[in-house]
Amino acid sequence: GSAPSNYVAGLGRGATGFTTRSDIGPARATGEETNLSESNFDKFSGYSESLAQGLPYDDDDEVADTVWSEVDAKMDERRRTRREDKLKQSLDK
Repeated sequence: GSAPSNYVAGLGRGATGFTTRSDIGPARATGEETNLSESNFDKFSGYSESLAQGLPYDDDDEVADTVWSEVDAKMDERRRTRREDKLKQSLDK
């Protein structure tokens, strides 16, 4: 026979909450195509185009950039300290 009107396939075995690409649409805005092919990728610098091109730069982005700059500075200081300690130990021998 036919299923009841409120039947949801797979609900009895926990198959719920699926979202597919067809539910939410394309990943990128149509119109401007970004070339993400291997020929446009460099191992050192990544893609030549910005992957966030066309997106607004807001206060959250500025805060994130500030935080990551501080993390980079802290890591640079840590590496410099370790490098100097290693050099000092090698000179003391």
